[in-house]
Amino acid sequence: MVETANDSEPLLSLLAPFGTGEYTSYWKAPQGITSVEFSIVLGGLSDIAGVSIIVSSCGYSASDCPIVEIWASNKIHREDRTFIGKWDVQDIISSSPQLRGPEKSSRLSEEPRHIKFHFPNPIRCRIISIKMTLSHRGSHSTKFSEEFDLLSLNDSSSYESKPTNLHNSFIHAKRIVVFGSLLRKEMEPDTSGGIMRMKSYLDRSPALGRFRIPVEAERLRDNDLVLEQYLLANSPGIAGFRLDSFSVIRPRVTHSPSSSELDMREFSLTRMEDRFINPAILYIQVTVVKESGKLVVEEYRLPEVKANTPLYFDFPDLQQDARCVIFRLLGDVTAFVDDISELENLNLRNLPLASGLSLSNKIKLYYYADTYEMGKIGSLSAV
Repeated sequence: MVETANDSEPLLSLLAPFGTGEYTSYWKAPQGITSVEFSIVLGGLSDIAGVSIIVSSCGYSASDCPIVEIWASNKIHREDRTFIGKWDVQDIISSSPQLRGPEKSSRLSEEPRHIKFHFPNPIRCRIISIKMTLSHRGSHSTKFSEEFDLLSLNDSSSYESKPTNLHNSFIHAKRIVVFGSLLRKEMEPDTSGGIMRMKSYLDRSPALGRFRIPVEAERLRDNDLVLEQYLLANSPGIAGFRLDSFSVIRPRVTHSPSSSELDMREFSLTRMEDRFINPAILYIQVTVVKESGKLVVEEYRLPEVKANTPLYFDFPDLQQDARCVIFRLLGDVTAFVDDISELENLNLRNLPLASGLSLSNKIKLYYYADTYEMGKIGSLSAV
């Protein structure tokens, strides 16, 4: 776990879009912490060319220049990762005086101060691990001519000279950008036991199709977020259910970089929208009530798809002797709206419940059967 100072931005702000939050804000570790290490998991397998650190508004000084070490890996185990390189920031900024001391400009139109760590060769990986370490500089051959006050945001061109004191310094950064190219995602076979059994069931000959199970009655409650379906006696075993995706909109908060930022961010793999930093996630919880009174509860996360896209969810096991099936829509239900015009004069944190999240006429139970035996009449109940 990476420690964060009390007056610091949260650790995840390192991956937030540049331009969000206060311009002078940045992440920092508590004073006295001389080493931090964290891993960035990318959205998919990527060819990584390097990493950039956008410098904090306080800039660097003689006492807080870290040594940066970077590893790449595809697995979380430390022994499986590959060491990329080690860079001393003090050596880098000795030839880049603009990185020293508090930032003099606060205009977003200007290119942010940053340091690039280019890899010797692009490396294909999924995880980038970064370690930043402060060390004593007593024997170092390169010295700064003066020390800057890290806590000062004064734009004055003169800074008070202070002796180097490791205990008064801290590790800090404003943003971290991983640049490279994302590879095309390839689907891997699902090896979970329940899914494998269902695939084996479907691969048998003759060909099987999904057919709707008729229900005796339905009841909606809790603002139509809960649907109860009561089955007829002697209904076939339930193999799964179909859900037609909702016609709702998730408000998006994005950042459009200025032209001066494009050089750094064009190939960034850590650009994030608000919906990725604070994702709105929906779940369907399914409770199957058996004739014996036994309850079977399953939960499924809903993917982001186009409106009214049919989604099929197979149960791990065939549900026999079911009397009632209860569906509950859970998660961030207040994060969606029916129409983008509803956002006018509304706080994004207190949106009204979208009527498009109603479960009415959205869910159909089904079972598998031989399409040939069902014939043309059976095709009318196909789902």
